[in-house]
Amino acid sequence: MTAARTLVQAEALASGLPKLILAAERLAFIAAPGLHGRRRGGGGDSFWQFRDWQNGDDAKRIDWRRSAQGDRLYFREREWEAQAAIALALDDTPGLNFSSHKSLPTKRDRAILLLLALAAILLRAGERVALAGATPALTGSLALPLLAEALATGGRAHTDTRSRRISFGDFLRPNPVFAAPPGGAVLQILDPAECDFPFQGRIVFEGLSDEPPLETTNAEDWRAAYHARINAQRQAVVQASLASGQTALFHRTDMPPARALSALYLALRRA
Repeated sequence: MTAARTLVQAEALASGLPKLILAAERLAFIAAPGLHGRRRGGGGDSFWQFRDWQNGDDAKRIDWRRSAQGDRLYFREREWEAQAAIALALDDTPGLNFSSHKSLPTKRDRAILLLLALAAILLRAGERVALAGATPALTGSLALPLLAEALATGGRAHTDTRSRRISFGDFLRPNPVFAAPPGGAVLQILDPAECDFPFQGRIVFEGLSDEPPLETTNAEDWRAAYHARINAQRQAVVQASLASGQTALFHRTDMPPARALSALYLALRRA
């Protein structure tokens, strides 16, 4: 993909960020209704609640002002905070721009929608979320717009090898590898035409980048071989995911996005 084309796509994405964020938040509420943050005591910096002081507690965290109001010692408990963030990764290849029909989103559009919707769910649950390679771990109400902006602009390089990773892409390149801490997920997103190969008769298949086009007068003759190859590729994605301790998931762009989003969130909860 040329730099000029990448810039045009980034500008188009940036111009639609408000609508995209709204769509992602709506999808998040559909997939995980009634979700609340998982507040609990722990080793964070934010105040959570007062409780009675107990033997073994750090005396430096006794709140003397609160304790002076009665005859009990009150301990100032902090809110639990996760040490590692969850990193969301978009494997942004030229093939993600494919859509077989004008009624369907491109694979890239669906991947970004699901990425941001999952981010919205995780942020509401109290997680720290990063865009892999582009942002630090983010929390709070401004996190989702910042993640969306980083998707449009590329952000600034950040690396955190401790983070569980959720990867979005079509993963059609040979020998996929997913090197990340265990407990994450891989979502392979394909267009229905890539799954079903509905073509017949004379067809010219356009290549990506410098790949030459392929022409056939009887596309249906290729169907069996194509199905064998795409199924082998999907199995390679599954095996590579399992080898790195990730949950392998699959989504077609003609299927409801809420279904894929729910599967992603449940996979993370199980992990």
